[in-house]
Amino acid sequence: MAVEPLTEPIVVSDTATQAEPTEPARSRRSILGAGLAGLAGLVLGSLGRPTQADAASGGSLVMGAANSAGTSSTSLTTDSTGTALLVTQTGTGTALRGSATAVDGIAGFFTSANGPGVSGVTANKDKYAVYGGNNATTTGSGAAMRAAGEQNHGLVASTASASAYAIKATNTNAGTGGSAGAGIRVLAGGGTDADIDGLGIYPGAGEFCGSFGVIAVATGSGMGVYGTSDSGYGVYGRSGSNTGVYGRSVESIGVCGTSDSNTGVYGSSDSGVGVYGSSDSDYGVYSHGDAVVNGALDVLGTLSKGGGSFKIDHPLDPANKFLYHSFVESPDMKNVYDGVVTLDAKGEATITLPDWFEALNRDFRYQLTAMGQAAPDLHVKRELAEGAFSIAGGTPGQRISWQLTGIRQDAWANANRIPVEKEKPTGERGLYLHPTVHGQPAAKGIEQVRNAAMRPHASK
Repeated sequence: MAVEPLTEPIVVSDTATQAEPTEPARSRRSILGAGLAGLAGLVLGSLGRPTQADAASGGSLVMGAANSAGTSSTSLTTDSTGTALLVTQTGTGTALRGSATAVDGIAGFFTSANGPGVSGVTANKDKYAVYGGNNATTTGSGAAMRAAGEQNHGLVASTASASAYAIKATNTNAGTGGSAGAGIRVLAGGGTDADIDGLGIYPGAGEFCGSFGVIAVATGSGMGVYGTSDSGYGVYGRSGSNTGVYGRSVESIGVCGTSDSNTGVYGSSDSGVGVYGSSDSDYGVYSHGDAVVNGALDVLGTLSKGGGSFKIDHPLDPANKFLYHSFVESPDMKNVYDGVVTLDAKGEATITLPDWFEALNRDFRYQLTAMGQAAPDLHVKRELAEGAFSIAGGTPGQRISWQLTGIRQDAWANANRIPVEKEKPTGERGLYLHPTVHGQPAAKGIEQVRNAAMRPHASK
């Protein structure tokens, strides 16, 4: 049945009497049909033409309209277990973007009572799940990304790949020394830049070229870098052309590494220093226990020891025994030279020494031993001069064993004479280098006391 359109409005009164209609009366069915059609048109018209007012002052989020929250926040609420809002971008554009123009404005803010605040996932091995960028053109205190953990961790990163990094930090600045920046910089103990003396912490360009993989600074009593391992490396550092691990302390330990069953500190470098330690008032590198150097050992200062020897595989039983020989000791910085010479027809011989001999040595001592038969008149005919000395008083053709010693007089030796006797410093008096051989308890050992002082630092 066709619905006839209304040509006049229908007015419903709450009074007992109504005006008489001027047009012929219509059926109730025709009036109800016309009303429903009009309501449908109104609703469809409203949905087809959303306006600014649709989402004003905290109203519902309206898709396809210019939403304005007014003085309140436009909200989207769901009580389901699914996704509240799903935005899909099938092209190369951005799926969801927020922007803030005010200085302290926040482009996007996400919170969660129990789950992750923000979760980003990508299936592309060359892309980022979460990316943060700072496009400012000048240096400031901002960052591409900031993580504040308050009472928890600021940042937790993990990877299950043996060839990937949990955190990879790169500083692309091409400078050198302390001005080159850092891949990762850590301030511990509530430190700020004002607490840090850059020259005291970062080596200058004269010591190192290039930048640092990691710079960690503890401004209080904490540690710049602390690494532990139950069965692997506590700290592992490697450099292709510079320092693998660099540790420096003004008052304590430059590098301390401990391991229950493996390597405490391991350093490797292809062309630089594997492990470098420096300290202004203590040891740059300290080993509590035996230390092994598999290769050459250069000591640029004075070597002090309780004893010394060579240790080799025994020449007669190399598979089962070692052979030791003790060093020759002297109260002087003495060099020893010897040889065997055959006397000429006069029973004499001249021994010529290298051209540097007299520049290196002074205070010469001579020993002559006749071989084959006695030579009671054997003597030094002319003492060392112009690189040679001569002997006489033997039998023509006789072989003579000679020995010559000299005291070092080179520039380093003259500036660093080894004292024969020296008082122990105040902190070491009453203590011993080797207490047990003097019938004293081990607790009176100088190194035992020193090591006990180090333990609080190593155990943290």
